[in-house]
Amino acid sequence: MKRFPTAIVVAVLALALSAVAVAGGKYKRYTKKSLSSLLEMCVEGDDTGCYFYAGMQAKRGNYKEAHDAYLVGAETATSRAGFVSMLKLAQLYRQGKGVQKDLVQAYRWYSVVAERQKSKDLRVAATGQRKKIAKQMTTRQIALAEALSKAWK
Repeated sequence: MKRFPTAIVVAVLALALSAVAVAGGKYKRYTKKSLSSLLEMCVEGDDTGCYFYAGMQAKRGNYKEAHDAYLVGAETATSRAGFVSMLKLAQLYRQGKGVQKDLVQAYRWYSVVAERQKSKDLRVAATGQRKKIAKQMTTRQIALAEALSKAWK
């Protein structure tokens, strides 16, 4: 039962990826790009470009590069891909992949998704993960994470 929230995140991310596959035409320009082209799109503020670049880097085990791209995508989020980048970024912070483990940052990004995302599936996933890590945090850490989430955009 402890793994249930993780299962929710996996299911949501699978749904997000299947939505990308179904949308085909909408994301085709991203799926056909090289890593360097996706990085350029990301640097120019395209949160979907950041999501695809980070995903490719994560698949290769380059978690630091994935973290950096997810962070840019999260900070510039205007689309669903930007909010999925926030979930992935929070997961990296929670697991300590590519960065030092930081539950405050993980909680922060889960909170932004939970409080500002319109899609119910992403909000539910973020809320579940946020509740799970809150059990490992102090009141002060949670307060700091909530303040950071409120400061987003």
